[in-house]
Parts: sequence; structure tokens; C-alpha cells
Amino acid sequence: MEKPMGEPLTYFQAARRVRRSVRTIKRWRRNGMPMGWADGHRVVDEPVLLAWWRDRMSADPVHQLRIVRGMDGN
Repeated sequence: MEKPMGEPLTYFQAARRVRRSVRTIKRWRRNGMPMGWADGHRVVDEPVLLAWWRDRMSADPVHQLRIVRGMDGN
């Protein structure tokens, strides 16, 4: 089964898409996020980027606290 291909995003585009810095995207690549090359630029497919972002958000205690506070209405 092939993975769905999304739009390939450069570091800058990926950072804007998930509202993170380019430095964060580069750190995710060093930590194993799969990236490829297109026209001489490092690129990541959008579904891959979003999966990494979701994994990071679900592991972030600050984000989890915001979710809980949002549910309580505080």
C-alpha cells in the first residue's frame, strides 16, 4: 500500500504550515522525520509533517493542560 502523497513543503513552508520555526522543522528532521529533495531543496510531504506535528502536540504537557483548561471553561 502506498502512502498518500501531499504537497511537498520546504523548511519555510513547513514551518508556516504548523506555526513553528524553521529551526524546529530542522530538529524534527534530525530526529527522524522523513524528508526528500526537490529542485535542490529539502522537502517534506504535508501528511508526514502533520503527523509529526500531531505526535509532538500530544506529547506536550503544556498543550495537554490547555486542552483540559479549555474543557473546564477556565
